[in-house]
Amino acid sequence: MKIYIAYTGGTIGMVPSDNGLVPDAAFAEQLSTKLGQHSEIEHEFVIESYDTLIDSSNATPKDWVTIARDIESKWQKYNAFVVLHGTDTMAYTSAALSFMFVNSDKPIIVTGSQVPMFKARTDAMSNVFGAISACEQLIAMKRQGVFLFFADRLIEGDRAHKSHTSDWQAFSSVNAPVCGELGIDWRWQERLQIALPMTVNIPDMEQDAVTILPVFPGVQAEHWQGLLNDQVKGAVLLSYGAGNAPDKNPALLELLKAASDRGVVIVNVSQCGSGSVAEGAYAAGSALTNAGVVSGKDSTYEAAFVRLHVLIGLGMDSREIKGIFNR
Repeated sequence: MKIYIAYTGGTIGMVPSDNGLVPDAAFAEQLSTKLGQHSEIEHEFVIESYDTLIDSSNATPKDWVTIARDIESKWQKYNAFVVLHGTDTMAYTSAALSFMFVNSDKPIIVTGSQVPMFKARTDAMSNVFGAISACEQLIAMKRQGVFLFFADRLIEGDRAHKSHTSDWQAFSSVNAPVCGELGIDWRWQERLQIALPMTVNIPDMEQDAVTILPVFPGVQAEHWQGLLNDQVKGAVLLSYGAGNAPDKNPALLELLKAASDRGVVIVNVSQCGSGSVAEGAYAAGSALTNAGVVSGKDSTYEAAFVRLHVLIGLGMDSREIKGIFNR
């Protein structure tokens, strides 16, 4: 099996500098040496470092496109793909790859680490070996998709959420069971596997096309006015509970309706760590629907944010995008 490993940046390959940890351009060679020390791994690896390494806090939608096009350009040469990435925006990137490689018929697994590889107590190699093992198993089982692997858990790419800053298990699977857990052996979640045709759509994405609107006690229209500027075509509304926001603030609702009327797609996603938006269950939620806001159902806010970017990048108009979210 031939596996392509892309080091895009992130903690896993960082080294100390005068200004703190920074990505190390020599990391690919060091990782290759470590993999070569384990003779029981009989795969062929090609490890490449990106010319411009990304601290994932600086990642933008254009970086998702760079990673996706890199994978696409090597698609015929490899059986599986591992993307090494920083944890801060790893969930966004795994969701983006999920929406650009729909029903991927080869494993694409995003991983990284909480602690750099050069340190004695690090999770770097356990996550790399786990991602490689997941590739092996997914190919054997003929399971499709894009995944995030971290701390022995394999999560659907568009269900991952970074939920802990300092625990080894930094990611949770939101509103879906983990696909598999790696102990001495793999434990897989049983599910009906239907082989669907793969589609690849990698659009050019606008940096400022999508924003996030936080709901908080006392939120006013002025707080969102600058966020809903003329460049914005989509917004993720981070609502309370089952999809609620203030319904006694006419200026706030008028701002949302005006944005929706001019073609901005506003998707309602709950601030809660799990559960779904229950559209219309409360008057406060119904007011959002009347203002043109669409339900994000049980999506993570990362996945909703990325999905809007991808659909807008594909040139879809607001009616088409709303229709997709409504389905």
